[in-house]
Amino acid sequence: MDDGRAYGRTAGVSDPDLYQTGAGTPSGELLRRYWQPVALSSEATAIPRNVRLLGEDLVLYRSLDGNPGLLEPRCCHRGASLFYGRVEEDCIRCPYHGWAFTADGICTDQPCEPDRGRNREKYRQPWYPVHEFGGVIFTYMGPPAKQPAFPRYDIFEDVGDDEELHVVDHFAFGGPNVGPCNWFQTHENAMDPYHVFILHNAMSGPQFDPRLEIWPDIDWQLHEGGVTSSQDRVLDDGTTLHRVTETRFPNIRVVATPTLAYLGKTNNVSWAQPIDDTQTRVFCILRIPKGSPPQGLATYGPEAKGWFELTAAEHQLYPGDYEMQMSQGVITKHSEEQLSSTDRGVSMVRRQWKQQLAAFEAGVDPVGIWSEGDAPIELLAGNYIVE
Repeated sequence: MDDGRAYGRTAGVSDPDLYQTGAGTPSGELLRRYWQPVALSSEATAIPRNVRLLGEDLVLYRSLDGNPGLLEPRCCHRGASLFYGRVEEDCIRCPYHGWAFTADGICTDQPCEPDRGRNREKYRQPWYPVHEFGGVIFTYMGPPAKQPAFPRYDIFEDVGDDEELHVVDHFAFGGPNVGPCNWFQTHENAMDPYHVFILHNAMSGPQFDPRLEIWPDIDWQLHEGGVTSSQDRVLDDGTTLHRVTETRFPNIRVVATPTLAYLGKTNNVSWAQPIDDTQTRVFCILRIPKGSPPQGLATYGPEAKGWFELTAAEHQLYPGDYEMQMSQGVITKHSEEQLSSTDRGVSMVRRQWKQQLAAFEAGVDPVGIWSEGDAPIELLAGNYIVE
């Protein structure tokens, strides 16, 4: 008779569809059909930088004319790394034999060859296109014939002279910018509203706004390109805080500022960057009044410390999203989970991903691809006060 002891239990397994990012894997190929964040704009400089995205190692730089480039690090000549290269006006030059490449991989100079490369046009350094927006550099790593336009979002349209776009580089409202776990593990958390008034309130005191401790009426809604969660809290003054969070394909989540510093439609969008199968970085672009604080990071404990101010003991006493998501392991054992009724949103996100993945493998184009001429994508998330 099984009395629930740990002895003799079977080893759990993970669902590869929910974490794989490599080229040639179903999920990795689906992720490659969208523009993905690769680095902060400030990280692209005249000093080359090693970056990793979707399991691929790349070199990022900014040529002296101001344009960023993202190339395969191994020089197509003899394989020396362009990480050691010299950045020039419109190219990066390999330090081994001086071959120079533009951001789109064209070889413009081979100084050791006759006439500095009579046949240099036959050589091409592997590269990826980039697009800068809001302080973040994005890249498209999929098939060239399927490259979509870079999407526009309604909250970032018509930014006034007294406003600015600000990028916050942290992990889930607190923590280091890279977490040792897969991207999906962090992504699905956006559709788990029940943890807000347990983890972020009841267990260790309010980490955001105390009003989020109020037990809400919760529902979820399925959309073609994502899932939304609505949470309604009746406030002391008789009004209702109607809070909406959302996920969008493939790895976008929109979580309205949990400090409630900004009311109305959300002012931010976040991307869970799949570095590889076991590492994730989160980028968040906000629209805020020029020079104002971003207003979004959690505080911990009675002294309202920031995440980096906590001691090891305090991290255990006042855990947040980072501790919870990392403690599941770099790749959670999906077979060991026992989901319940309150996990409906998580189940919806997983089911939608697997349905879209099956359609993609059957030859159907991915959802949520934006085309030039389309209206900006309308976001639904926000903190709405309803009379």
